Amino acid sequence: MRLILSGGALFMLACLAPALAQDRLPAAGAPVAFAPVTGLPTPLQSTSGRFSSLNPTKRSSCSISKVSGRVVSAHLIMVNENFCGKGQSGNVLVNVELANPADAAQMSVGKQVTLAANFKDAEESRTSQFYANYLIAEKARLMDAGANTPPTPAFTSYVICQPPELDALAGKLGSELCVQSTLVQNLAATAPALEAAARAPVKVAAEDDVPGDPNAIVCRQDLERSDVHLSSIACARGSYWDWYRSKWRDHLYFAAAPP
Repeated sequence: MRLILSGGALFMLACLAPALAQDRLPAAGAPVAFAPVTGLPTPLQSTSGRFSSLNPTKRSSCSISKVSGRVVSAHLIMVNENFCGKGQSGNVLVNVELANPADAAQMSVGKQVTLAANFKDAEESRTSQFYANYLIAEKARLMDAGANTPPTPAFTSYVICQPPELDALAGKLGSELCVQSTLVQNLAATAPALEAAARAPVKVAAEDDVPGDPNAIVCRQDLERSDVHLSSIACARGSYWDWYRSKWRDHLYFAAAPP
């Protein structure tokens, strides 16, 4: 039986480890590392990948029982079709909750897979003007694991809040971090620029231009809160923020983010 936690309980658990770490203050100048938070559900990604949530509300059932899409991670596929009334603006991300956890080994990135599941649509308000939408495949079963389909290169990105690889950096900054997934996947190359950008976040609204090279890493105070439970700094490439500005301005709720 899956434990369903209230939003307040989830918030308390998410904050518990940092609070305990701060009870024992380090020596002056010593780096602070947040203890990893364990036992929480895997955060769900919104249809576009901009937002995440531990437990989005307003869930309703979809009138489909099977869907095909490209694997983005063991917990995500990208679907290029009208799904639960979503997808008119392009590909959408679907959260996969596998009935058999062992099937995760067959969820190779880039593979085309087919899933049968109980499909749900959920929604979460982020501001008075904007909301995040989530598609969830509950008790998902692999009907076709794409054994004969060669994987394709990375084709999208999404925002990860509190990736374990960046606990040390978050500790140095004294802030939670939400980072574009493709930056985390290649930290050997991106870490120096990511840390420099995170130490000097720009203060811009979602509808404003983010200056600089589209390929450069830009961090900003996350006014829209990538994860509703955490106040944070959000880091991504300039091309991502250009996409997000258009998404906000034109209300493209379901358009997937760039790599």
